[in-house]
Amino acid sequence: MAKIDPLVLTYTEVNPKLQAIAELLQVADPPGMVRLEPDSTTGNPVPGAEARLADPAWMLGRQWQFGELTGEDAGSVVAVTVASRALPITAWAPLDDDTVSLAGVDWRPWRNGALLEELVQDVPQLAFGSGLRQRAEAGAQLVDLLSDAGEGKLAGTLASRYPLALEPDPESPEEPVPGETDEERAARLARVAARDALDPQARRLLRVLGGSVPDGKALLADVGSGQPAWLADATDTDAASAALSAWRVWLTGDADSGGAWSTERLEYRFALRFGDDENAVFARGTQFGSSEVRWSDLQWVDRARGDLPAGAPAGTPVQTSATMLATPLRYPGMPADRYWQLEDGAVDLGAIEAQPTDLARLCLAEFAMSSGDDWLNVPVDGLLGAINQITSVELTDDFGDTVAVEELADPAFTMFRVSTASGRPLPGIVLPPTASGTLVGEPVEEVLFLRDEMANMAWAIEITVQGRSGDARSRSGEPQPEADPWPEGLSPEERVYRLQSAVPAHWLPLVPISAQPGQLGLRKGALLRDGDPVLAQGVTLSPTPLTFPGEELPREGVHLRAVPVLARRADGTYVKWAAYRVRTGRGEAASKLAWDAALSVADMRPAES
Repeated sequence: MAKIDPLVLTYTEVNPKLQAIAELLQVADPPGMVRLEPDSTTGNPVPGAEARLADPAWMLGRQWQFGELTGEDAGSVVAVTVASRALPITAWAPLDDDTVSLAGVDWRPWRNGALLEELVQDVPQLAFGSGLRQRAEAGAQLVDLLSDAGEGKLAGTLASRYPLALEPDPESPEEPVPGETDEERAARLARVAARDALDPQARRLLRVLGGSVPDGKALLADVGSGQPAWLADATDTDAASAALSAWRVWLTGDADSGGAWSTERLEYRFALRFGDDENAVFARGTQFGSSEVRWSDLQWVDRARGDLPAGAPAGTPVQTSATMLATPLRYPGMPADRYWQLEDGAVDLGAIEAQPTDLARLCLAEFAMSSGDDWLNVPVDGLLGAINQITSVELTDDFGDTVAVEELADPAFTMFRVSTASGRPLPGIVLPPTASGTLVGEPVEEVLFLRDEMANMAWAIEITVQGRSGDARSRSGEPQPEADPWPEGLSPEERVYRLQSAVPAHWLPLVPISAQPGQLGLRKGALLRDGDPVLAQGVTLSPTPLTFPGEELPREGVHLRAVPVLARRADGTYVKWAAYRVRTGRGEAASKLAWDAALSVADMRPAES
């Protein structure tokens, strides 16, 4: 045995008890650490593991301490019967910014098998733009539908009737404009070349697709008001009309989708109606800008009224009843069912990281250790796209007795339950008809809302817009505004007055206004360039006037993206739409916008160089 450290020997000299233990163990050199282990005097550990009792009264006393003597004669639960009902969704409606109650809401019928996202999140203005790629895709889709309907000859004439071309550019003609000088013509063509350089894919697509597919945008403008003239050349007019109607729905979507997006609030606002007239339940969704509608995005509107729209499903409650075996709820670390049963040691309840103020965590741990074995796991199938309510629960024991369990209603417990604005929970669980998964494409538009405290205003920055090719292009590559010409021949003592510094064209100002007394709003403005206002090029910022409440633009900003979305319905069919995604921005902006500056030669020459 190795020698012990001298420090320990010194300690044993001053500690006679430790020295006595060393002499009792008959160890010549006492070790630094001593571990005491239980051992059987006979060498057989079985009697110790059996925990035999010489006094039966001790066991009775332990049962009395645990309260087992106060129990009643009752059987064990062997079966559970659960009766439930589901209130299917019947209608939905987009809400305005000023809608407080649901009175006078224009309800739209719910389509069987539809997804909530495809109706609520759809923004038709984004789905079909003026890009060359989207117009060619729409024209090719109509050609395929007509060919499948047996009208291949008619479909082949559409490319010549509606030729595909780029959007007209007011400065694109290469021939001289009357009264235009050579310098002005060169400058104009340089601006056209700069715009083509921002989206070079447009002319490449035109060379490939031009003459082979018709222009879908021109087709939609011709067939939007009625039957086009070329439909008379079809062999089967009814089949061609059906193909044309299917193409219009594929392109623009159904009339009952869209309209729930609020650009002013940067969120979706909608209402849902469940059940028939006798059991109607209404819910509203606000402050929703994520990808999936969750239960926390809904709010129960009690005592609301609204008639079923024409064509809506009846919404008759679906009654179900199921009987299943009583399965105890199990989880790691739960207390053992029997007195002598060893509990799971894989969970260390003593290692719970909880501070004295973490009351919820401490209460959960105490409940798990004391009453965690009193629960049953009873799975109940819920109807997707409905409000599922439990009407009755009956327990059957091994004696054949059946007991009805009353509902334990706790108004303070609203987890996974939709509640009113005051916190009163809705009876039942709402399972909105959402998609199980979606595919999201690259953004077609991106707008960044930022505050600029130095300029005492905010900005809406168009990061990405849809180019002429239909693909997204970045606006940061556009030519920057040229600085005002500096007068020649100024002395260092002379100064020049500058009214305003230049700002990039894709920075749109949000000017603070007083929308209401005591409330601050931000309204979209426009900077002037050569006397003309600089307008937005995307769909998001096109509405005018456009006013944002002050609380919608926090100090960290808002990043808004418009993305194409693809999902699959429950019946296996695909559906696509264009939607907005809202997320937190990246802080404040520094536009370097300044007014009323008196500049000298020393201030400007270094900046120009």
